Amino acid sequence: MSEASPVSSILRQLGPIEIAAWRLMLEKQAAMLAEFERAFRGRHGLTTNEFDALINIPPGQRIRHRDLLRNMVVSRSALSRILGRLEARGLVAQSTDSDDQRGVCVSLTERGESVRGAAEQTNGEIVLSAFAGLGEGESEQLFDLVSKIKPHRPRGRGESQTASEADAAHGGTLPA
Repeated sequence: MSEASPVSSILRQLGPIEIAAWRLMLEKQAAMLAEFERAFRGRHGLTTNEFDALINIPPGQRIRHRDLLRNMVVSRSALSRILGRLEARGLVAQSTDSDDQRGVCVSLTERGESVRGAAEQTNGEIVLSAFAGLGEGESEQLFDLVSKIKPHRPRGRGESQTASEADAAHGGTLPA
């Protein structure tokens, strides 16, 4: 992955730096997701969403669909499709929740645990390779810095940020 794309570089020159940094983070994420998709498909026959489901199912345990859904960034219907594909391949087993007959639980099969473990190693290889350019302590510093980013609270209906509020919040004018 390159340092910055032409778009990130242009945004950096136009300022504010936060917008350029955000764009650069999105670009890096897209590049890493593409690498995950290629590696998971090639090595394990999984999509990134299927890997995400497997990694969020604790080995040796059952988890309710609704609890699994809280840990993932997919819709309920997408989760059902993902679990259906994984079940058809013998990687997970779904069953009615014995505590609440309306709920459905999912667990990893023995084969699912094996694929999960192998895919987890692939995930680690990709992440560690991407972070290899960071010096000692920089990963910790990056974690601390990213942790400080606070998403903006959406305003209520009818509320909007004025141009002067937006300008003040970003320390200057916003690029067009």
